[in-house]
Amino acid sequence: MTTSRHVTQLATLPLVAYSAMTLGPSIFQLVINVMLPQLYAKELGLAFAKLGIALLAIRIIDSVLDQIAGILSDWTRHKLGSRKVWIALGMALMLGACFKLFIPPLDVDIFYFVAWRVVYDIGWTLFHVSYTAWGAELSTNYEDRSRIAGYSGIATNLGVVLKSVAPIVLFWAGLTQSSAFTMESFTYLYWIALPVISLITLVTVLKTPPGPEVSRKSTDLKGLLRSVRCNPPFWIYITSFLVTALGQGITGLLFTFYDSYLQLGPFYPYLMTGFGVITVLSIPLWIRISNRVGKHRAYAASAFIAALSLQAFWLIDPAQLSQVQVAIYGGVVLLLVSFSTSCAFVAPAAILADVVDYATWRTGVARAGSYFAFYSLVTKIAMALGNGFGFLLLGAFGYEVGAEAVNDASATFGLMFTVLLLPGVLMIAGGLIILRFPLTVRRHAILQRRIARLQAAM
Repeated sequence: MTTSRHVTQLATLPLVAYSAMTLGPSIFQLVINVMLPQLYAKELGLAFAKLGIALLAIRIIDSVLDQIAGILSDWTRHKLGSRKVWIALGMALMLGACFKLFIPPLDVDIFYFVAWRVVYDIGWTLFHVSYTAWGAELSTNYEDRSRIAGYSGIATNLGVVLKSVAPIVLFWAGLTQSSAFTMESFTYLYWIALPVISLITLVTVLKTPPGPEVSRKSTDLKGLLRSVRCNPPFWIYITSFLVTALGQGITGLLFTFYDSYLQLGPFYPYLMTGFGVITVLSIPLWIRISNRVGKHRAYAASAFIAALSLQAFWLIDPAQLSQVQVAIYGGVVLLLVSFSTSCAFVAPAAILADVVDYATWRTGVARAGSYFAFYSLVTKIAMALGNGFGFLLLGAFGYEVGAEAVNDASATFGLMFTVLLLPGVLMIAGGLIILRFPLTVRRHAILQRRIARLQAAM
């Protein structure tokens, strides 16, 4: 039986050009989502509870923007490529918001943080929804979609590595007093990255192939809801990633765990550099695993490994070890986590592209932008709920992060329960759900033939 293995793969040059687009945003994305709120608490004095509520409010606002971005991306036509207009606009908004967030006034308050974080999220949504939908349209090959997502993931993690190396280089150059992530180091990072990101965006928007034009009639919200309602693979997919995203949102607080509990602030950029390098090196392996056993099975396995790896942190007691020993042991665990979570840069987008194909077959309408926007909506809400809930839990357990903070055994247990055990349980649950995903390589090949017949009859 013929499978999608025989479909021509996307050429390497356009694949690299497409992937390069995500390098710039990835430099700041982890900073904005994970580190900046915690630094606003540590250096600028904003309360954990206020930040937790603020992050939830931001995601509620953002949830509306996702669907608008998806419909606009599906509807727009432009000579450069229908997705590229929104990608360029989103990048400009992100860069403007990063300037205000990384260089805040002395009297910064929670309202300032919320306002500019919303602007950043608008930009990110416009960029990310259009970018991922564009990637889904570049190939119909089951296996090639893992390759496209994987190359994009490599570029993303190269950005993460650059972000992690920056404070180390700044410290070695004598521009900062520590190699730790600080507001000062992020200010330098912004000015260094600004011209690089601008140049990459300009070149890739002008020179990257736009991808094939597909029929996008009836790209309204009602049409999307009808499409989603008759798409069982989508509901398995979205339920799994909703549960997993809750856990991922909570693990964003691992920065506090490393910085405050393990006392590894100056070591953290080194560890994150290793994290990024291992992720980049692991992505090609996960591409091969995904194509050998199926994308959904590979993702389930990665979730199980990540959940178990996190629990190894319980064995590290900073009171009984030297700082160097803590850094070594913590680094080993973090690298195990990075290997497993690198599958997230391969499987999710590739699986969702197959889900979009199922919807196209059932409805006759391609809605890649709307589907990726809906996925973005659900996962961002879940991650925000997880992140906000994590902040609230730390507040409830009485965990403190200031320079003079002292935490008792109950507060310390609360931190470890919140950032280690709870996310692990959620990751395992999400992995078990995705094992039920029905679109294997054989079934996807059948689906592609049916879509071809449908398009030929139109």
